[in-house]
Amino acid sequence: MRDSSGSLPMTAASLARWRAEVSAALAAVAVGFAEKYGYDPGEDAVHPPEPADRVAAGRIATEAPGFADLAAYYGEIGAVNMGDIGNGYFLHPASRAIDERVPLPEAGGAVPAVLIGSDGGGILYAVAPDGTVWRSRTASEEGGFDRITDGLAEFLDLLRRSVHRFHESGQPGFV
Repeated sequence: MRDSSGSLPMTAASLARWRAEVSAALAAVAVGFAEKYGYDPGEDAVHPPEPADRVAAGRIATEAPGFADLAAYYGEIGAVNMGDIGNGYFLHPASRAIDERVPLPEAGGAVPAVLIGSDGGGILYAVAPDGTVWRSRTASEEGGFDRITDGLAEFLDLLRRSVHRFHESGQPGFV
């Protein structure tokens, strides 16, 4: 069964593949990083979820049908720290994201969007109740949001491609 964006739902297996590929790419970025950039890399990693994250993922799943992929993601992945990739990308664990909400009138719906993370410049990323992913226009919730992907799988693919692009060229990512 496909989701509202036409993508296949995320599964534990697809998320494990994403985690393994991104982790390997982050490790490759670290090789020679200090020589290339003049400072040691930080802790760039995709962490497994903590028990509290799995509980929060279950709660998120009950809030809106569009949060199914978000709940699946949080059931398999905890915090994501990619501070050395482009301007930096940081995805919050579910135990934090469940309490970080933003009304997203641009997306419609009565359930607030879940703030899932930010970049190193303070731009925010949120998942709306319909499963679409949005990016803030400014480093503030008040500046409004623009839709960037039709679903979380597409957003995660942009992050994956961003790590590869940075490794290959030093250029910032796609989100």
